[in-house]
Amino acid sequence: MTYALIRQLSGEASLLSQRAAILAYAGEQDMVIESEFIDFEPGDRPLREREPFQDFLHSLEAGDEVVAERIEILGRAMEEVIVVINCMLSRGITLHIASHRLRVDREIGLARILPLIVQMGEESGKQQPRASRPGRPKGRRSASKFDAYLPAIMAGLKAGRSVSALARELGVSRSSLKDYIESRNLKKILDDAWLEEAKKRYRKEAAYEPELACTLAASPDANGSSDN
Repeated sequence: MTYALIRQLSGEASLLSQRAAILAYAGEQDMVIESEFIDFEPGDRPLREREPFQDFLHSLEAGDEVVAERIEILGRAMEEVIVVINCMLSRGITLHIASHRLRVDREIGLARILPLIVQMGEESGKQQPRASRPGRPKGRRSASKFDAYLPAIMAGLKAGRSVSALARELGVSRSSLKDYIESRNLKKILDDAWLEEAKKRYRKEAAYEPELACTLAASPDANGSSDN
């Protein structure tokens, strides 16, 4: 089954514009949208309170495909987006992000969609109130020329290539590439440490309802601890 996932967001991302973008993408990919789910919860509503969306997420079966117009449809923060994507991929569900012509399945994993997740975090940082003193808002990263190479960098690191080898392949400075990899914690992301930290942060918020994130650790026992 192929679903259109639509969510009421503020600004230009209206339900009609999302549906139009999804149908255009589906036409390009020779896909047929068989059903749609519309999440009417406000854009700032946390994942644990989006019960209809939770029900939809858990109703999906292996082989299903979900098309969303943009990544923000999945959640309001990076941690929530990671939880939702992992829930889908771990169960054999394919996710499409129409605005970026992006298809993500279990074999591709987070590496393909990582640039969008990183960008989402940076955009969230831009929206934080500015401090009284000059300078970038706390948590905001400046754009880098290496952002365009992020999928290739992730693929190279995952394949075990050294920073020096990657720098030669990309035609860039080794020291600059090394700084970029370290500043984005890319090696940490690859060994799943970053993902586990994100899960833990989400689990603290939703500890009383662990079933909301289907790929998190097993439900806490009576003492509030988990199996993992």
